[in-house]
Amino acid sequence: MNYYPFHVGDYVTHTAHLSPLEDIAYRRLLDICYITEAPLPVDVSACARLIRMRENEAEVAQVLKEFFVSTDAGWVSERCSVEI
Repeated sequence: MNYYPFHVGDYVTHTAHLSPLEDIAYRRLLDICYITEAPLPVDVSACARLIRMRENEAEVAQVLKEFFVSTDAGWVSERCSVEI
């Protein structure tokens, strides 16, 4: 998927509590979901590597736990699934 609607107001409302690193992680994770149209890897380390945030694995893990659902296939964003 090369395009998806981005609603700035919705995003800011739902992410205002995130640290700058968590915000970056969330946007990058969403982008990977949209680009691949597939779940993120189950392994948090693999997700951190995929979004170029190896040194920030704790922030990546926090974002995954808060905004994604862990499944046998990997981490899934319900919002991404709807858009895709």
